[in-house]
Amino acid sequence: MTVNPATLTEDQAFRLIQLYENGDRKIQAEINRVLLKGGDPAYYRAVQRNIRAARNKLLVGGREWCDDAIPYLYREGVAYADGMAFSTHLSAGFGTLHQEAVHALAEATYSRLGAVDLTIGRQVDDLFRALQLEYTQSVVLGIDSVDTAARRMKENLASRGVTGFIDKAGRRWDMANYSKMAVHNASMQSFREGTRIRLLEHGYDLVVVSTHSKACPLCVPWQGRTLSLTGETPGYPTLAEARAAGLEHVGCRHTMTLSPHEKERDKWN
Repeated sequence: MTVNPATLTEDQAFRLIQLYENGDRKIQAEINRVLLKGGDPAYYRAVQRNIRAARNKLLVGGREWCDDAIPYLYREGVAYADGMAFSTHLSAGFGTLHQEAVHALAEATYSRLGAVDLTIGRQVDDLFRALQLEYTQSVVLGIDSVDTAARRMKENLASRGVTGFIDKAGRRWDMANYSKMAVHNASMQSFREGTRIRLLEHGYDLVVVSTHSKACPLCVPWQGRTLSLTGETPGYPTLAEARAAGLEHVGCRHTMTLSPHEKERDKWN
């Protein structure tokens, strides 16, 4: 019970976030080098290979993190639930239900990272196709348009970032910040799911939402409230209802602890 979920998840998330921040700087540096220097298609292709290598490093690192950090955080969530249990009638275990949950969390997180890679890859490829077209036109037509095109592209990139994109909800991101959001969210979600499923295995249903200073307006109404994990305990809102109202949103740091009401249940079981 001495574990601090926020610190635990932050420590694990930092490893991948740092990798993506470094990768983002590497990609931006490579593109800026081309825009400043210019060059022929052979030079562009060499830089593209460097960028693809940087992207691949991120995907490999993302896969390793998903296969390592997510199971670790999930197990910590399970241990957190075990530490809260009033009884010891449940033997320790990590059965099929847990394994399936971990696999789903890992694959969903890696899919999000992969989708970002594809988006950035398309943008980078589009940029280099445009540069190559400008270079070809300058050679064929005898027009010195490459430097002009490069300057225009650099101005456009400066306004949105080399790795900038807009998600389906219309929000603007760059690769580093999006990965930071996704990794933090996956970390907390893994811990929470380990806790939730383990408490259900113990036969518990009522939990209390943690309380934090400076909580967002979506979470404030739920702080300190008792929720039913399954909806089977009358008189309490469900975790599903709280989530639908905004609790455990992206970036949320709230966790759950076992309700003291469950101790009374154990007396009769």
